[in-house]
Amino acid sequence: MDNKKKLVPKAITFDVYGTLIDWEGEVQDFMRKLFAKQGITNITPYEAQQRWEILQFDYIQEKYRPYRQILKDTLEMTANDMGFKFTPEDQEEFSASMSHWRAFPDTVEAIKKLRKYTKCVMLTNTDNDIIRATLANAGIEVDDIITAEDAGCYKPAHGGFLLSQKKLGLTVDEMMHAGFGFRYDIIPGNELGYRTIWVNRQGIVRPIKDGDILENCKEDIMTGDLITLAYVMQGMHQTDIENGFTD
Repeated sequence: MDNKKKLVPKAITFDVYGTLIDWEGEVQDFMRKLFAKQGITNITPYEAQQRWEILQFDYIQEKYRPYRQILKDTLEMTANDMGFKFTPEDQEEFSASMSHWRAFPDTVEAIKKLRKYTKCVMLTNTDNDIIRATLANAGIEVDDIITAEDAGCYKPAHGGFLLSQKKLGLTVDEMMHAGFGFRYDIIPGNELGYRTIWVNRQGIVRPIKDGDILENCKEDIMTGDLITLAYVMQGMHQTDIENGFTD
């Protein structure tokens, strides 16, 4: 083999919400309906979603809580922080909505294509019942699921990554990890030695930490959508064939 290595991994673990599912759009849609009901015009749904995401990221790192509770608590935190009103019914609605959040238009086809070349395993920051309902409602078929509920922690903590290795019986050299969230997915993936895929759907610039661009933490592949990733994997598969890998 002339020391050539197989390019296509045995499995790709995928973040789900933000990568396969349009969580930013769905949270904004919830905020839009909430603000319309209350006649709020001084805050945009985008501003509320962006602030919610920051508060949510910090909150999930404090300790493990079921994600339904995370959604209820962080809606209250966002409302208090930004000065809009909410009701317990709004919290219940928000926590229940996640099961029905919509997939990006390319997701179903892309995952179907990717599964021709590798296992597609979900590694997601949510509860078991939520992710299974989300995937079923969106019509997304996958090879396995590992959740924050299983791991007892949320990414960027390493627990879910390590659990996926154990459950799949694979090492990081045999896997890749894909996600939209640089802080949630790419940084911990780098820390653990994964080849990483940044699904940069929003076209954001590389994050900055302590005033410095994270030049020492880079993805191996960056793509703006999953269909492109499927074609990249197809090309890697063809190269593997040319290099004599047949399995």
